[in-house]
Amino acid sequence: MSDLRLIIKKRAFPSHGRVRLHESLLTELKIVEGDHVDLVNETAKKVVTVTVIADRMVGAGEVRVSEEDLKALGLKEGAEVTVRKTPPLMEQVQKAADGANKSFSKGVGKLDSAVRKTGESVKTEAAKTADTVKAGSKKAAETVKSGAAKTADAVKTGTKKAADTAGKVAGDTSAAVKKHLKGKDEL
Repeated sequence: MSDLRLIIKKRAFPSHGRVRLHESLLTELKIVEGDHVDLVNETAKKVVTVTVIADRMVGAGEVRVSEEDLKALGLKEGAEVTVRKTPPLMEQVQKAADGANKSFSKGVGKLDSAVRKTGESVKTEAAKTADTVKAGSKKAAETVKSGAAKTADAVKTGTKKAADTAGKVAGDTSAAVKKHLKGKDEL
């Protein structure tokens, strides 16, 4: 598709959305009167789509544009503008769909990468947590075992002391009873 670089001239009679081109330029753009062209401000990346009117009175290197379209492009009279045939609607839709598909695919790729990275991070952290829990469980088991052994020893020692005390008390009681009864047998 051929592009033309033309000088912008403000139209004498404002007509927003329509431009006047010399009729010889229509064949270069491969259009007919009434077709649409895009006026492109390359610097500002602004585009205005307009309808073409053929006019022999317009200079061959010029395009006559309304003041509203000049403002929309961000250009002033005398500036250069790129003029190109507006692609057919189906081509525009296809281009937009292709762009959306590429963006979607790129987004899915980024999402997939992020999910994989997160999964790996979760797996790593879960392994670290499992190791920490395992070490903590082992330490807790050792502490319980040690505490149980100390408690068993304390119970054993306490039981022995209680048995010794009970034995002594029983012996003393038996001796006291015998002594008390010894005097009664003699009567």
